[in-house]
Amino acid sequence: MTTEAEEDRPLLERSSSFTGSSKTLNESDEESYGSIAQGATRAIEDDVLPETSTLGRTISWPSAYIIVISRVIGSGIFATPGVIVKSVGSVGLSLSLWVVGAIIAACSLAVTLEYGCMLPRSGGEKVYLEFTYRKPRFLASTLVAVQAVLLGFTASNCIIFAQYTLFAFDIEATDFRRKSLAVGLLTAITIVHGCFLRTGIWIQNFLGWIKVGLVIFMVLAGLFVVAFRERNADGTKSHFPTGDQLWEDTNWDWGIIATSLFKVFYSYAGLGNINNSVSITSLVTACILYLLVNIAYFTVIPLEEIRESKELIAALFFEKSFGPSWGKTVLPLAVALSGAGNVMVVTFALARLNQEIARQGFLPFSKVFASTKPFNAPMGALIVHYIPSLLVIALPPSSEVYSFILEVEGYPGTIFALALSIGLLYLRRKRPDLKRPFRAWTIAPVFRIILSLALLAAPFFPPKEKPTGGIWYATYAVVGVGILLFGVVYWYVWTVLIPKWTGYRLEEETSVLADGTSPETYDRVSEPHNVTVRDVRGKEDQFTLDKNGFQFYKHVSREKDFLDDEKIKAEYYPETEQLLKDATGATRIHIFDHTIRRQPPNQETITADRKLRGPVQRVHIDQSYAAAKSRVPYHLPADAAHLLTHRVQIINVWRPIKPVQRDPLAVAEADSVSDDGLVVTKLIYPNREGETYAVKYDAGHRWYYKSGLGPEEVILIKCFDSKLDGRARRVPHTAFEIPGTEEKDGRESIEVRCLVFHEDDTLE
Repeated sequence: MTTEAEEDRPLLERSSSFTGSSKTLNESDEESYGSIAQGATRAIEDDVLPETSTLGRTISWPSAYIIVISRVIGSGIFATPGVIVKSVGSVGLSLSLWVVGAIIAACSLAVTLEYGCMLPRSGGEKVYLEFTYRKPRFLASTLVAVQAVLLGFTASNCIIFAQYTLFAFDIEATDFRRKSLAVGLLTAITIVHGCFLRTGIWIQNFLGWIKVGLVIFMVLAGLFVVAFRERNADGTKSHFPTGDQLWEDTNWDWGIIATSLFKVFYSYAGLGNINNSVSITSLVTACILYLLVNIAYFTVIPLEEIRESKELIAALFFEKSFGPSWGKTVLPLAVALSGAGNVMVVTFALARLNQEIARQGFLPFSKVFASTKPFNAPMGALIVHYIPSLLVIALPPSSEVYSFILEVEGYPGTIFALALSIGLLYLRRKRPDLKRPFRAWTIAPVFRIILSLALLAAPFFPPKEKPTGGIWYATYAVVGVGILLFGVVYWYVWTVLIPKWTGYRLEEETSVLADGTSPETYDRVSEPHNVTVRDVRGKEDQFTLDKNGFQFYKHVSREKDFLDDEKIKAEYYPETEQLLKDATGATRIHIFDHTIRRQPPNQETITADRKLRGPVQRVHIDQSYAAAKSRVPYHLPADAAHLLTHRVQIINVWRPIKPVQRDPLAVAEADSVSDDGLVVTKLIYPNREGETYAVKYDAGHRWYYKSGLGPEEVILIKCFDSKLDGRARRVPHTAFEIPGTEEKDGRESIEVRCLVFHEDDTLE
């Protein structure tokens, strides 16, 4: 075994104190691969995170699509086009920025899709950055957490809701009224999501479809107006500029273009929430609709009026298209509802993100903020989201805060985009072993790096015409960097100063809250039960793989020490392949991993080699039926179609490294354990998702082991068999302790997991 490199350390470590095994055989409703309680820790590549969220994963493709498209299509398209064209001066540059924004969003999406395929775990940027940037420990995670909490607000859409509502009812939009309506909406949505979770999801889906329908209606309305409206004084039906007018008055100042791009980015934000075809479909949808809506604006509204419309360009469009009654009341109210829908979606998504941040210990009072009590909803996380949103709405002047919010969110976001793009190229070179079902074109991260550097430099290019009054042009950059610097200070105080002053170190600790939420999810609760385990010595030959699910097989290996992984793969793997062919008659074997289990004898050993794993004291089956079959295309993609038409097995070849004196392996006879007693347990790896079976206790289970088992004999453990003709398909197994053996040498063993193919037999 090799020692663990610094960069392979887990983000949170367990104490190196050794805990002995329990004295009973545990049958539980959840299973854990690692023997964490025995001093083993997982490097980040080996993380296995059970899916323990009490809210679960219940979103279908249509729901996922509408959540993403609702997150993407928000106040941006209803409010920013007028602000952008006023800043950049011309229609041509304004439309170009929307196209460039879509290209940049596509590059960013490509980067996150590759990350998501490599590291398929919940958490998005947090997971990607903490995986890539290991040193200083916790820094990347802390910065993402601080940015998410302090800048993860929905104030901008609340303000748009207030402005369009007041406009629709022809009420003067004073600062107090705008803020009151915005805070009222934020409060109502927080209560709905915090107390009526399912109702909130239904409402946000409904409003999401209204939003998509409204945007499509705006596109069609623009075409309708051009086709049927009366001609203007100059004899034209359209105000869309032509020829040289398209680029007239263009402002090429890079600082202005950068802040305009931040507003465009905001309109495309949210694509990375779900890393699959939903995001790609949403990007294409948004890009097409944004261009068409902008063209509709420029067609119906004179350019000078657009420049003065600020965030009310959609209201002006409706008034021009449908008159002062319908166009000024009903349709602006629809925009207000769309803004409310976006607030609901963003609140829903960010509350879950804040809950994950709290669960992992990056917030004070993490148990409170991670809990789903009292309404089975993330109330604590919603409060974390509510407070900064409330402050951003209430403190600055509401007439200026909208653009400022978009810019101040965009600057730190660009820093993270730069880090992700550089990190992706770094991982391609450093970690080519990580599987990448999707690989972004290299131009995508390279282009994102170049653009990010240019955008970060933009505040150092002051505009030629200094704006009078309002907020200083570079304030957004100062505030954005200030928030990240606050994150660095918070990280240093939390992880360095306080532990140093108080004499402790940060360690991983698992606790399960009263609602079932686990702030750290490496361990799972188990129930110990006393059972009878029968010794098969002298009767080993009576047990076979197809009849009982396990088999004892004599085989002497040339390998004795099992200390060098490369030697094991080069010499022991071929031995094991031939062993299985001889024992089962298989035509093909593929070994996909092995685990060596050695109980650390003392604390020094644990510190020297943190990859040691002790015996697993929980009853489990290594793969669920579905996960077992999925291993074939995962490991053998080129041959999977052929192999999956024939019989497939997964067999665990378990061998003692020295005679077993303590913690022997017990197996439960297959036909004594019904499928009803198997519980699927999700396992989230950094580079894939798997499933195991945990096993519910039943007094009818028949348990066996062989006393004094030595290295010259292996146990073949059937984890899966595709045949459905009544033979044993899987067998639960676990280590257990025999009273009186506590002081004997700890058990050492190696288990090799193998895909076993019978190309001369049918699948089922």
